[in-house]
Amino acid sequence: MKLEFIVVIDNSYVWLPPMWDRESVAIDLPTTVYKSDLGRNTLMEVAENARWAEQLGFDGALFFEQHNNPIGLMGNPMVGAAWLASITSGIRICAVGPILNSYATPVRLAEEIALVDNISNGRLTVGLPMGIGMQYHAVGVMNPSHARARHREANDLLIKAMSEDGPFAWEGEFFNVPYVSLWPRPIQEPFPPIFIPSAGSRETLEMAAKHRYTYQASLLPKPVLLKTCDLFRELCRAEGYEMDPRQIAVVVPVHVAETDAQAAREMKTAATWRYQNVFRFPFHEAFPPGHVSERSLRAMMAGGYRSKGNDPGELTYEELVDRGLIIAGSPSTVIDALTELAGEMGAGRVITMSQPAMPRWLQYKALTMLAQEVVPAFRDADGLAVWQRERPPGHETAVELAARGQTPAGRPSARIDGNQVDVRTAHLENKPSTLPST
Repeated sequence: MKLEFIVVIDNSYVWLPPMWDRESVAIDLPTTVYKSDLGRNTLMEVAENARWAEQLGFDGALFFEQHNNPIGLMGNPMVGAAWLASITSGIRICAVGPILNSYATPVRLAEEIALVDNISNGRLTVGLPMGIGMQYHAVGVMNPSHARARHREANDLLIKAMSEDGPFAWEGEFFNVPYVSLWPRPIQEPFPPIFIPSAGSRETLEMAAKHRYTYQASLLPKPVLLKTCDLFRELCRAEGYEMDPRQIAVVVPVHVAETDAQAAREMKTAATWRYQNVFRFPFHEAFPPGHVSERSLRAMMAGGYRSKGNDPGELTYEELVDRGLIIAGSPSTVIDALTELAGEMGAGRVITMSQPAMPRWLQYKALTMLAQEVVPAFRDADGLAVWQRERPPGHETAVELAARGQTPAGRPSARIDGNQVDVRTAHLENKPSTLPST
């Protein structure tokens, strides 16, 4: 079995009061608990995490767009992606969001994606989540009841802007743009790879299947997760193709230590903190009225989403492990667990993460053991990451570009004194040289 490994490099702002004394991590947590030095240090650790991921040979470094909460401090993913691209050289940068519905026009997002794809030399992967209710409350630019229809139209306009020649006009229900003409164009053709994070709503799976996006599956009990992956495969077949395993990415924290007992000792407190604090928000905040369809809402409620016993914040560490929400153990234990989970899901990608509440040295130790003692079991004998094996466009030297010999559609010229001047050479066309002979 071959798997790609992508590391979440987000760091939460961990200096928080106990969240069980509050209703939510996103609505009623005051910013008075934020200290600027600690916040900046958290962001610098994100940069360090990206460098770690590249040095250790992982396939990608991923971070999420967050608003109004301390779960992550990257409010603008395109700015964050540009920053991370500038301090790394080869690893794929995975920005998840952008949240399409937070943009007044997806044309602006198309411009940002194209720019970052260029300055990263074609290393950008973009996630286009629907977002959850708290993020809409925080940005305040749209009615959540229109979220899905607006997201669907925004996606279509975004893709057309990145992949089709302009200018063209767009007239839709939510967006009316008389003149769409994208400069620059993305390096990756027809556009950078796209992930769709989802808790499994049918509408989101249908969208991912239609556009051949990668379904980023997370925070679901294993039986529900497997059922969702089966549905996704069926939807891909309905679109006329067999799903590529890389179209499913399982999201699961993976912690590797010398023994199973040691892994439990290292992981228990940090993981318990994460699930009790990061996921502390009530259902109505995450899913305001109209945010999901009636069909998906009924399915979520029938499955007891966030009910007692299904709320990750109420589960013990042992329950988190038993339900497959965490994988921890010795290298052999982790290899077996990943082989079973990815095999049952039909997944070709694993998105994992370190625990921000852990000491830094312990985070690095666990990632190093994962890279050196687990990842090779899922790679070819040379152990190369995708970005090491498949050099993306944009890494060419000046000599390679010149040898390619592309003829431009036009050339820079100006009329001076009645003559057409080639600006690049400053020579007069069709005129003899006026320089004095020597």
